[in-house]
Amino acid sequence: TNSSVLIYSWSRRTMENLVRIVSVIPFITVFLSMNILMLYVFFSGTSFQENSRYVLFAHMLVNDTLQLAVAVLLLWITELHAKIPLPVCHFLVALTGSAYLITPLNLAAMSLERYVAICVPLRHAEICQVGRTWIVIATMWFLGTSPFLADFVLLCVLQRRNFFLLSLDCTREEIIFTSAQSFLRSLAHGLDFSVVALIILYTYVKIWLTARRMRANKSSATRARKTVILHAFQLGLCMVSFTYPITENLLLGQKNWFYVNLTFLNFVVFILFPRFLSPLIYGLRDETFKSHLRRFLPCWSVSIGPAFSK
Repeated sequence: TNSSVLIYSWSRRTMENLVRIVSVIPFITVFLSMNILMLYVFFSGTSFQENSRYVLFAHMLVNDTLQLAVAVLLLWITELHAKIPLPVCHFLVALTGSAYLITPLNLAAMSLERYVAICVPLRHAEICQVGRTWIVIATMWFLGTSPFLADFVLLCVLQRRNFFLLSLDCTREEIIFTSAQSFLRSLAHGLDFSVVALIILYTYVKIWLTARRMRANKSSATRARKTVILHAFQLGLCMVSFTYPITENLLLGQKNWFYVNLTFLNFVVFILFPRFLSPLIYGLRDETFKSHLRRFLPCWSVSIGPAFSK
């Protein structure tokens, strides 16, 4: 009967939603455990807190944790089809969106720090002071939050007051009501990622040229060059996520498994996976950081050290 079909369809969708909700819990648990351990190591030694490189690394961990925590919350809200007030939704979307824009800015700052360390080593201590690093981090947050503050102002100007009493499904697409908002979002993403891509390309080329000329300490320059390549790989993963709206529109109206799970796949590939790379790239490749990690992990396998240090 029709009622039986409806009940079966509803129960199947509910089960699929629950599977998606539960499936991210192990990944989130591992991710948070790694980040908490890394941050504990950072705050356990003043030598890390007085080094601009590690300050940027710690900021990246905090930013990634914030973005992922809010993104998972939004994913669960979406899967449960829960409607929340528009102001609350806008705040959550702005929080995770700002962290998303700050990620490439932090990658650019870390690439520039490596560039100064290799190409201008005598001025590294002067240029990369910790006080200046905190100013750079504050600037990142200003740049990352500005598009969403402007977006909220647009809504206040263009919409009626009772508009903010709405409750809706909380996704970025649901709170875009005007073409001006779409343009602002595209402009912010385009400028952010294009400028960062140029910075990473410039630092890679300069470090590569310096490494070719260096006779002493050549291994340090090589490691720095590989780190910048990994920055570029992370940036590439973030940029590929821009194709998600295009893919969604191409598949619009399709009822196959891929389209139904497209949002979840996008979350896993372009949000969850890049966040796992950060601790692996920087925490396990850095010899000083790795030596401190061994103190807190007695069962640490020495055999994995060289694999991440090369």
